[in-house]
Amino acid sequence: MKKKVGVIFGGKSPEHEVSIESAKTVCAGLEKAGFSALPIYVPRSGGWRLAAMKDLLAGRPLKGPVLEPSLAAGCFLKKGGGRVKPDALFPIIHGSTGEDGVLQGLLELLGVPYSGCGVTASAVGMDKVISKELAALDGVPVLPHVVVRAHQRAAMGPLLKKAARLGFPLFVKPVAQGSSVGVAKVKRLSQLRPAVLDAFRFDNAVLIEKGVDRAREIVCGVLGSPAGAKASVCGEVVPKGKHEFFDYEAKYLDDDGMDFLLPAPLAAPVAARLRELAVRIFLALGGSGMARVDFFVDPKNERKVYFCEINTLPGFTSHSLYPRLWAKTGLKPERVLKELVRIGERGLAARRRLTTARK
Repeated sequence: MKKKVGVIFGGKSPEHEVSIESAKTVCAGLEKAGFSALPIYVPRSGGWRLAAMKDLLAGRPLKGPVLEPSLAAGCFLKKGGGRVKPDALFPIIHGSTGEDGVLQGLLELLGVPYSGCGVTASAVGMDKVISKELAALDGVPVLPHVVVRAHQRAAMGPLLKKAARLGFPLFVKPVAQGSSVGVAKVKRLSQLRPAVLDAFRFDNAVLIEKGVDRAREIVCGVLGSPAGAKASVCGEVVPKGKHEFFDYEAKYLDDDGMDFLLPAPLAAPVAARLRELAVRIFLALGGSGMARVDFFVDPKNERKVYFCEINTLPGFTSHSLYPRLWAKTGLKPERVLKELVRIGERGLAARRRLTTARK
């Protein structure tokens, strides 16, 4: 009998639509890998629903019975009667409440194996400041930065001056958002405050980071667990046209917003170092399952590399970078998905072996 894998998608973040596209690819890939996929849709308004696969793949409105998690039974109860009991879960909600440890905490309580990073790794991976600090403690190079938090917003003048002293260009980013939501490139001081205020629309903390002008943007996929993780080949994102960096529009709205060079044209020692750093960062943050690690490379000296961010729940659409990286490395999407389910099952088994008693 096929194992049933519940694919949880949608959510309340600005990446809701991207999550739906990822779910289409994941569900189809799981079916191809020999599983029975159960699409579990999370509308922005809340109230989880068991969607029909045919509606998801056809892009029709996602309806179906409302589901409520039953922590005692380790399943979902249907409104009106009945239950849904997946053998495993595959969360693919990008951004806040899905990628930041919130959803992972619920899945831990539910007691069903799930794919991807756990609570802690998801939370620190989503936080651009904490993830950089942990990476730096492990010897990974990061760019200098300044953080403005909500309680400092009314009197942030000194922090903006401190950031300006880092030198332009600067990149302004919400601390805990993905897919370049709210990110701006700032070339002069007059642009800095408006960019920070705009970023505050998406988060209660804002990162102002020293930029590497026209930096090469290199990405690397990681797959595995603390027992053994591997990195994919490196790819290079090259923004096109009006896009000076890989912003949200270039990612999702402009069909000609970027080129993706796969593998990245790097010297072999540099590519090997980036792959090693990607795994090191993944393990330093306690990662498990999958992640995409992004780096900046100085265009004038490719030996100067810097950790940009880690995405613990990368996009899995038909054109997303993560599955393309692994396909180039030799793993088809369905094999990656099968491995992610297996890692999730092993992770839960390992946690269950831990004692909950003092003696």
